[in-house]
Amino acid sequence: MSHRFEGRNLEEALSQASQTLGVERWQLTHHVLLEKRGFLGGMKRVVIDVDVNADAAPPAAPPAPLAAAPDAAPMARAAAPVARAARPQRAAGGGGRGRSRRGDSSRDSGFSASRDEHRGRGRGRRRREEDDDLQPGDFEKFMGEVPEQGAESDASKLVREWCERVVALSRLELAVRTEENETQIIVRLYGRDVRRLVDQHGELLDAIQVLANKALVGRKVEKEIELDAEQFKDHRIEDLGRRAREAADRVREGGPEELLPAMTPIERRIVHLALESDAQVTTVSRGDGFYKRVAIVRRTSEATES
Repeated sequence: MSHRFEGRNLEEALSQASQTLGVERWQLTHHVLLEKRGFLGGMKRVVIDVDVNADAAPPAAPPAPLAAAPDAAPMARAAAPVARAARPQRAAGGGGRGRSRRGDSSRDSGFSASRDEHRGRGRGRRRREEDDDLQPGDFEKFMGEVPEQGAESDASKLVREWCERVVALSRLELAVRTEENETQIIVRLYGRDVRRLVDQHGELLDAIQVLANKALVGRKVEKEIELDAEQFKDHRIEDLGRRAREAADRVREGGPEELLPAMTPIERRIVHLALESDAQVTTVSRGDGFYKRVAIVRRTSEATES
């Protein structure tokens, strides 16, 4: 089971994980969930997801430094007179020195121009690589198969246009489609930037969903707004529900309460719903701030979900 830790930097978060889990650092595998930087750019907070790899091999000892060849110094001293003899002699007199400097200056100028030209080509090449060598029409190629927009209510159209505005301002290449049921307006996103939405456990997808609900629900829309891409939400619901049920089984069989890793409000809600009808265990959110942990406990006292 993965665990979530945080610290002021990656080193601190990994050290905390090593101490808490009682393993060596080389037995941990991790990926960064969140990097929050301060006003001046310095790292302020890092959240990581950690797994213990019990089968990991200890790191190899660093190789011993190579000893210097014993005859290196005599060889260098022997080569010095040859190098001096091969060095061209400068012309005597101020005029000779002046001509030599002018000649060197012209050569240096040519070298500098050539070097600047190479630098310019290098910068252009890097810019092209950063743009992924996109050409006109490539967006449609990356879009894949995008369904046609079906009939939609005024509320669904309003939500779609709001999401399209956010996508345009974010400079993301995405197509927006809406569906609607009795309780939700579901926004499905397609395109080459879907990978950005679902990266880091769907952090960007969740952020846009929170903004949409804050901006529209209760003001212009009565139904809850749900965003999804590549069925990410279904996969996450299945994974979190499975982990919650496995932990509940251990608690139900007599084990102590289990504290799941820190989660976002949307992730915590999935866990609460997965176990809300369980007659023997319940869930309680613990901690402060945006990221809280869900405890799975026996139903011995009334617990408040959040």
